[in-house]
Formats: sequence, structure tokens, C-alpha cells
Amino acid sequence: MTRSASHNCVQHRRRPRYGTILNLLLLLCLPAPGISAREKLQPYVNSLMQGHHGAVMVSNPMTGQILAVWNPTGAFDKTYPPGSTAKLVASAAALEEGVISPGERDFCHRIPELLGDAYHCSHPPPDGPYTLASALANSCNYFFSALSVRLTSAQLAHWYAVFGFGSPAPGVGSLETSGEVRIGNSVVEKALATLGQQSVLVTPAQLLLAYSAVATRGPVYRLWQSGPRGIHNSRIFRRVRLQPKTFQLLNSALLECVQSGICQAAAVAGVGVAGKTGTATVVGGGRATHAWFVGYAPASHPEIAVVVFLERGTGARDAAPLGGKILRHYFASKDQKL
Repeated sequence: MTRSASHNCVQHRRRPRYGTILNLLLLLCLPAPGISAREKLQPYVNSLMQGHHGAVMVSNPMTGQILAVWNPTGAFDKTYPPGSTAKLVASAAALEEGVISPGERDFCHRIPELLGDAYHCSHPPPDGPYTLASALANSCNYFFSALSVRLTSAQLAHWYAVFGFGSPAPGVGSLETSGEVRIGNSVVEKALATLGQQSVLVTPAQLLLAYSAVATRGPVYRLWQSGPRGIHNSRIFRRVRLQPKTFQLLNSALLECVQSGICQAAAVAGVGVAGKTGTATVVGGGRATHAWFVGYAPASHPEIAVVVFLERGTGARDAAPLGGKILRHYFASKDQKL
């Protein structure tokens, strides 16, 4: 289904209604009965993130239960450009709108014609042309900048909204988060939006839920934290509806990203991790960049999803290693049958 832009700027935006952060903090401090990998995860994340600036959230994508969160205010209330993590949305949009086929190939020429050297590709030189899946796994800016020409502003804005960006994403209790998606009609503005830069702002919680939708193949569960009696509160509040072959390609590309692409620092031995890094130019910050990693595991039957955001750094060098440490700690704790 093709949509055409009818305005000078397509915008999806709602003001966030801030809930009580204190409620979330209190819930996180209440012990659940018994000792498990989940109970060991919060102290580990707190220790790991000492000295960093940003936010971390870990959840079970199949239920929405929060397993750990560091800096809840940053996770739920603050918005940032998502960088290359947004290429997941562009990939889904291109496939669902029928503007690219999974087998189509294109060579990377390193510097996107529409954006110039500021957005040059940082992945190793490829052996041959990229498909959509391999371009996503290696985060090829050249490929996705070229792909943006085939999509209208309205189509991009629509698929951002499908994945929950630019609209409220319910959190714990009365918490709601909101970002902003503004996509102009110029080729440069569309290219920047496809790369998750400038005109796209998201919260870490929103990004976690978007990737959780791929993990679950559609259902998105409201985030919640169990209380002292282990109360279960799973509830689906949105479904991302894609063709099965689209979900399959996205999952395979995210697996490849960790196994042999730019996310290898997040790998866990013996576990299929699906993930993506992002490096986003700080709005008004010159050459400064934010760092992202978001992913889930095991990719075939997910039980944990994690998003790491750092206020300064790059995704592959800074955020992915932290995401990998969190995932490895979680699965090691399970193996120890704590």
C-alpha cells in the first residue's frame, strides 16, 4: 500500500504525559521471592553503568516484564536520535511497500551521494554487493541513503508510527513516553530520517519495544515491574503487523549483525543474539555522537531484550560491549541455576 506525502512536512508527535518515576524506583527496590537470574541482573547493571551517562533497560519481550533498568528518567522520558538502529524501520518499510526485493543487490561506495562524507560508511570494505539483509547487518549508510529515494515522507512516517515512534509508548504504571518524528519532503531530509538522524527522536524504552516487536513477531507488551508478591501483569497494547517473510528477514539480519557484522561485541557463546548498533549525531552538538545497542536473545525463542544508550560514544565501540556484558551475565546466571 503506497502513500504519498500531501504536506510539506509529515509529523507524528504527541507531548509526553510524565508519570511518577518514584513508583518505578520503589518497585525496583522491592525484592521478589526466591533468587533467580533476574534478581541478580539489577545489581549487576547498576555496577556496570557506574561512571557512564545514559540509560539501560532490560525486559522479557514475551511478557513486557522489566528485568532491570538503570536511570529510569533517561529510559522513559528523554529523547534522542536513534541513529542506525532506525534502519530496522526503513528495512521493514521498503519490504512492506514493495520498493525492494530481498534479493536485490547494490554496491557500497562508502560516501552517500545525498549526505556526503559526514555520513560515510564505517563498516569494513565488503567483498561484494549488499542485499537489504547484509546492508542492515553491516549498517551501510550508502545503501540506506540510496534506498530512501524510493520511499515517500508519508511512507516513512507511517512505518515509524507502526513501530511506536512519535506516539506514546506506555511504561510502568502511569508512565508514558513520547518521541518525535518529523520528515520533510526533500531527498536529504528523507535520507537523514532513514538513518535515524536529526528529525527522528525516540526514548530508549520506545526503541526496546520496537525491537521486541520483531522478537515476538508482532505483539508488543506493556512494560511492567513485578512487586513483592511477584504479580504478573502482561498485557498486549500494540501489534506490529508485517508479512512473515519481513519478520524473518529482519531477524536474520539482526542475527548476522551480531555473528559477523558490526555488533560482534554483543555476542554470547552458544546463544543466538539478534541486535543492532547505532551512532547518532548529537543535535546541535557538532561532531559529538550518541551510542546505542539494542537486541534480544535467544533469537529463535527470545526471553531477554536489552537497550543500552550512552550520551557520548559510538554504537560498535561503546554500547555493544556493554550490551554483550549484560546478556552474558544473564545467561551465565541461568546456567548457574541461582
